[in-house]
Amino acid sequence: MQRIAFDVDPIALIRNTMKSTEPDPVNATIMAEIGGAESIVCYLRDDEKTVNQRDVRLLKELVKTHLNVRVNLTEERIRQLIALKVDMVTFVAPGSVNSLKPAPLSIESYGSALRNYVAELRSNNILSSILIRPELGEIKGAGKLEFDYVELDASALGEADDMAAEVDMLENLSGLLLAAGKLGLGVNISGAIGYDNMRDIASLEYLEDIIVAEPVVNKALFIGIEHAIRDLNSLL
Repeated sequence: MQRIAFDVDPIALIRNTMKSTEPDPVNATIMAEIGGAESIVCYLRDDEKTVNQRDVRLLKELVKTHLNVRVNLTEERIRQLIALKVDMVTFVAPGSVNSLKPAPLSIESYGSALRNYVAELRSNNILSSILIRPELGEIKGAGKLEFDYVELDASALGEADDMAAEVDMLENLSGLLLAAGKLGLGVNISGAIGYDNMRDIASLEYLEDIIVAEPVVNKALFIGIEHAIRDLNSLL
């Protein structure tokens, strides 16, 4: 059964951009779980432009569901996550210069290092995952390296020109999910997912976490502004 996984990075980015302590991604996590999120996702970047070490430590203590931390292939960061005993580590490539979002990681280029880390994570009872392009070869590569999960990058859904193109992409994802299941891989998905296509994504079989970020934060801002102003008015 699919689960909503909330990515708290946009909250952390707003805080860091404002050079403040608020909004706190840890507090946002608590509210997300109250609302029904069954997994929490964050990206511990090397430059800490989103969540930082303090955030991840607190998230490990406070998350009641499942904590999935994305990370680059950086020895220091990986060691930190192993020491914290997070629930899952997802390996990603750094995003582009103009984007803070992680990018799919090439299994072919980093296979040897990944194999060693997967084994070490398993020995510490931490699930391993990797953000990959939605391609059969990538799924087979993840299976050979004995990952527990893959995270499919569904960003292309946001680039579909029409309904027919989106249907084709969804059918391709469906086939990849089936292939991953046959290899014993769990599958999470992220990318261009929001309120407009959530039902279509949720209809896919063999899918576990549906990772969402900006659409939730954007809607929360508009829903919450009215209540925030009312609270202020009540103090007059």
